Amino acid sequence: MTSAEIIALFELYVDDTTELSTAEELALLNRVYQAVLDDRAWEFLKKEASGAMATTTTITAPSDFAHFLENRSYTDNSEVPDYNSTPTGILVNGTKWLKVIDWSTRRQYVNQDGYAYYDARLGTITTTYAQPSSATYSFDYKMVAPDLLIGTSPVFPSRFHPMLAYAMAVDDMIIQIFDKARSYAGENNAKYRNQLAQMAVWNANLQQM
Repeated sequence: MTSAEIIALFELYVDDTTELSTAEELALLNRVYQAVLDDRAWEFLKKEASGAMATTTTITAPSDFAHFLENRSYTDNSEVPDYNSTPTGILVNGTKWLKVIDWSTRRQYVNQDGYAYYDARLGTITTTYAQPSSATYSFDYKMVAPDLLIGTSPVFPSRFHPMLAYAMAVDDMIIQIFDKARSYAGENNAKYRNQLAQMAVWNANLQQM
């Protein structure tokens, strides 16, 4: 479904024909859309970043970077025990792993090879020790999806798109404006929660592959 179709479905649930402008409806849709995306690290938001380091100590984070994802996890501790203790890493030159540490602990690792941290203010990833010139990198991260436009669609499967219309209908502001939204708030909320749970199950099944 496109955002316009989701908005039309929302209007059906609340009898909205004049109260909200198109811009207001789209803003409401994006508010609930981003809330769904923030609910967890969905599989469809996982991406890999790769390229050449900007300098011997810095990597420019992707513009849609939200946070790092675990990419060194193993289910069998006896097989690769070190990977379980450092599940989030940056692979340099395809052979060396850098453990991602918290920004606040960076001073404990000055001039120690094998570590890197993210500076959210600058949007950069910094290694605590200089890497080889023109070194390459790769890591996994959760992306921030762009807001919907009138002609665009959510990034998750279309069978779950109606839940956004349900979520719009149970917004506090909408319940105050529309009698129908107030009358069916419980039903709409139940439908929203049910579809969100269904998408969570689908997501969990993808993680078990």
